[in-house]
Amino acid sequence: MSSSYFFHIVSSLVKARLQDDIHSFAERQGGTALRGDRHFFSALVTGISRHSGERLNLSVDSVLGENVIAYAVDHVPVRFPCYPTRHDDDYLDTEPGLYPDLLRPAVAVYARADQLSQLHFEVRIPADLAPGSYPIRLILSSDENGETVAEATYTVEVLDALLPEGKMTVTHWFHYDSLAVYYNVKVFSEEHWQIVENYLHEYVDRGSNALLTPIFTPPLDTKVGGERPTVQLVDVTVENGKYIFGFDKLKRFCEMCHRVGIRELEIAHFFTQWGAAHAPKIMATVDGEEHRIFGWDSEAAGEAYIGFLRALIPELKAKLDEYGYRNHYFFHISDEPSEEHLSQYARSKNAILDLICDHPVRDALSNVEFYRRGVITAPIPSNDHVDAFLAEKVHDLWVYYCCGQVVDVSNRFLSMPGYRTRVMGAQMYKANITGFLHWGYNFYFNRFSIEPTNPFTDLSGDLFTPAGDNFMVYPGRDGKPLHSLHELLFEQALLDMRAMDAAAARVGREAVIAAIDAEGEVGFASYPKNEDYLLTLRNTVNRMAAK
Repeated sequence: MSSSYFFHIVSSLVKARLQDDIHSFAERQGGTALRGDRHFFSALVTGISRHSGERLNLSVDSVLGENVIAYAVDHVPVRFPCYPTRHDDDYLDTEPGLYPDLLRPAVAVYARADQLSQLHFEVRIPADLAPGSYPIRLILSSDENGETVAEATYTVEVLDALLPEGKMTVTHWFHYDSLAVYYNVKVFSEEHWQIVENYLHEYVDRGSNALLTPIFTPPLDTKVGGERPTVQLVDVTVENGKYIFGFDKLKRFCEMCHRVGIRELEIAHFFTQWGAAHAPKIMATVDGEEHRIFGWDSEAAGEAYIGFLRALIPELKAKLDEYGYRNHYFFHISDEPSEEHLSQYARSKNAILDLICDHPVRDALSNVEFYRRGVITAPIPSNDHVDAFLAEKVHDLWVYYCCGQVVDVSNRFLSMPGYRTRVMGAQMYKANITGFLHWGYNFYFNRFSIEPTNPFTDLSGDLFTPAGDNFMVYPGRDGKPLHSLHELLFEQALLDMRAMDAAAARVGREAVIAAIDAEGEVGFASYPKNEDYLLTLRNTVNRMAAK
């Protein structure tokens, strides 16, 4: 076997850039997992040629068989890695360039002597697998003559404890219009329904369990006075000044959600973003023709629009109950209102509060005065403002982050190290956070949704957000998503929380918190800035669960 090839197994938190030195990354021999768990690791390889990439075929030798899934890590162009004047020192880099993120199914890897190639591995541990050590032998062979040129072994120790179901509600806003535009299909055509369901299977599989439900086109990330493509599940007909509602598409939507495993529906916002001042776009059939009957020119708390909502909401709730989501849906008023919007937000909400107060009303907002004044009882603050809400002892507290959370706190930008994304699980567990929201599962537009973008060449939406914020999955050619490193890193954060629940059931929550704080008190703005912390923490928690 040639010694000119380097093939090192490293942790799942590694994001290796092309120019990095393979010897700068700590080699890993193995790790622990629970039954029903998922375990991740990576491997780095350099070839012997400096001219063209050598194709090295990959084979995996393990009794775990097809439960070991291999991905090739592609580098993607990042023009906007972070804000030039708003960042801290815990970034991989702050300059534009190529960053590792896109995951493609791998049977081979292309290697050069002067560049690092990365493979990523996911091990799905069957729930009924016997505890024990399971070696995974990775073999690289020459595509020219079949000779083995490099190999390495990683061992997963499966412990005798079952990973429980996740308790947290997790939603990433799903953009139905992005899929219709990217794949060039009509909204709610048979092709569109199939693509949406393909994506939702993966959405749920990676830990999300609540879903933005477009009863009408969500008024999100839309230019004032502009429109996004119509995605409206509730049909509206106006006859003799009265509203007639059709729920056939909503019924089909709910049936799909049950099939894929969606637990909670989040009803699209009743009022526009950043202030609740206007109505969303509402399309209706009037005198046999389709018209927009509400939108930016409609006052949010005006008599006409409130009359419409007061007609719709009772029928909508009855249908959601009938379609199997009784007590499993919540409402939104407006996204990210600021303090100057407080009175307008309250006025809009109060106009329909009597109709929706029997369900949670949740909104992403970060000014604690909304809660202190009783304007909202279920706030979702950002992780750089959540401490003020924790001090108020808010019941059933959620948290979110987006493009603005860039200093001291966790996020999922491609320019951030992997541990910075994954540490969010430990932070949320310690703070007893019950829900997580993020705005961008598959947002393939630019700012204000003016134009579509190519997510393979423009990860920031025409310099709208730092790369990694606006989508978690890439659109595959077959109408199915391709996964990303930053998506799987967040999945590991959720898996960590589930393992912590398993440990707490055995040894108590206080012991788990002590493990989280083993290297110093962890908060949303403080965490150990190294991968060893999280790897050690997870192994400790796993052994607690199997104690």
